[in-house]
Amino acid sequence: MRYYYDLHIHSCLSPCGDGDMTVNNIAGMSALKGLQIAALTDHNSCKNCPAFFTACRRQGIVPVAGMELTTAEEIHLVCLFEHLEDAMAFDERVEEFLPRIKNRPDIFGRQQILDAEDNVISEEDRLLINATTLMLEDAWRLCEEYGGVCFPAHVDRDTNGIIAVLGALPPEPPFV
Repeated sequence: MRYYYDLHIHSCLSPCGDGDMTVNNIAGMSALKGLQIAALTDHNSCKNCPAFFTACRRQGIVPVAGMELTTAEEIHLVCLFEHLEDAMAFDERVEEFLPRIKNRPDIFGRQQILDAEDNVISEEDRLLINATTLMLEDAWRLCEEYGGVCFPAHVDRDTNGIIAVLGALPPEPPFV
């Protein structure tokens, strides 16, 4: 059997997202595109994953909890978790490594946390686009500690890609 999936989707919680990128809109568009599996991977946060799980299940899509973590080297890693509870525990832990820089919604946009009906229940006041203080190997280990798997996002992109930042893939990369 062939499966169609997207393992790197941002919602209105990510600074690169906008207000139309709600969990129900993402789930609905995923269904229209014929996806069977979808992962929500907001920047340095999993806080919209609980609502995303509900929205995906309504559409018959298998939801995957995730995060696009920015390492101290400014490398983006996609971190995916089989269980929502593990992702949420990972989210709490990553907060310890995220700088306490306040978001400027007038510049970076609102970082909205939603319920399953797309109502804004809160906003993240810390700017999520910043790099964490986790080095690449430490980020991988932390993800693995919470039962997750991770891999570099946009590998060959000039900004935040592992090749552009490190010059090449590590000889023995720790990720899957």
